[in-house]
Amino acid sequence: MSGGPTVLPSDGKCKERCNSERNGGSYDPVRWSEYFNIRDDIELEGGTFRIYRRGVEGPLLFFLHGGGFSALTWAVLSTLITDQVKCQCLAVDMRGHGDTKCLNDDDLSIDTLSKDIIKIIFAMYPMEAPPIILVGHSMGGAVAVHVACKRTIPSLAGLVVIDVVEGSALSSLRGMTAFLRGRPQSFLSLPQAIEWSVRSSQIRNVNSARVSFPGQLKRITSGQTATSELDSGIAVLSKTVPSVPSVTSTLDDRASSVSRLSSQPLVEDSEIDNSRSSEINSENNLEVDQNSTSVSYIYFSFLCTSPFHLSSYITRNVFVPNRYLLVKYTFNRLLYFQ
Repeated sequence: MSGGPTVLPSDGKCKERCNSERNGGSYDPVRWSEYFNIRDDIELEGGTFRIYRRGVEGPLLFFLHGGGFSALTWAVLSTLITDQVKCQCLAVDMRGHGDTKCLNDDDLSIDTLSKDIIKIIFAMYPMEAPPIILVGHSMGGAVAVHVACKRTIPSLAGLVVIDVVEGSALSSLRGMTAFLRGRPQSFLSLPQAIEWSVRSSQIRNVNSARVSFPGQLKRITSGQTATSELDSGIAVLSKTVPSVPSVTSTLDDRASSVSRLSSQPLVEDSEIDNSRSSEINSENNLEVDQNSTSVSYIYFSFLCTSPFHLSSYITRNVFVPNRYLLVKYTFNRLLYFQ
């Protein structure tokens, strides 16, 4: 672990945040500390893995998120569970997701992802681990099954898989391109991105969207997730967007290189039209300079073109200033067919 974990006292406000109706009308981003007590980085050979924890006693629910999501997907659920049951919750940003950083983020084979989880568990509990229940959604569910099958975790007490069905995964491939073409190219602000995630039913819980969706956005100029920027103060919770230095010419080089990766048709105009974008921008009093690149973000998700081939899908205007941008990431191998 690097530099020791960030530990916050439990203030009893998490349950109120989950249930309070007053939060239902806000799309402002929320920090991880509203739901988890501890944030830490687990250093392993070849990478540093970001984890979030809640609770210190009882069996451990080890949460594995789906493809394109992050550990913060489990924030609201972790709070609700620990309010009702004496247990611990741990969620990890898997390789290529969130704030986890690996030497090879493109190696997303089922074997590599499974080994990552096993190594994290042994790094955290070198001697004796509590009873561990693996809980995985979609891609995370597939990884959880493989981890359990390896039988290398002595304290493994249970396995929960959510939405891991090979048949439905195969049938959904045919509509994946159309699904991705319907996503907006860009967002003017974090609140707008969060609002879209809810209104489009990508995330059905507003409170979950506010804490988890920023972890799926990265600033083009720095590569930082919006989650880390909320912690550092670069992306603020107030209504004013901070400015950053102008981007150098290396941005043009990067634009050229990613354009060559594109093997799919470019996305048409965003579902969030300009009038709605302006309305949201006005509501939040965003001070946006159209000639700067102060809030340019990349949004990572996945595109399946065939059961054994996943190609990158690059949207038009990848480097438009003042936008939270969508870029489809390359998934090295399709986990369901290993």
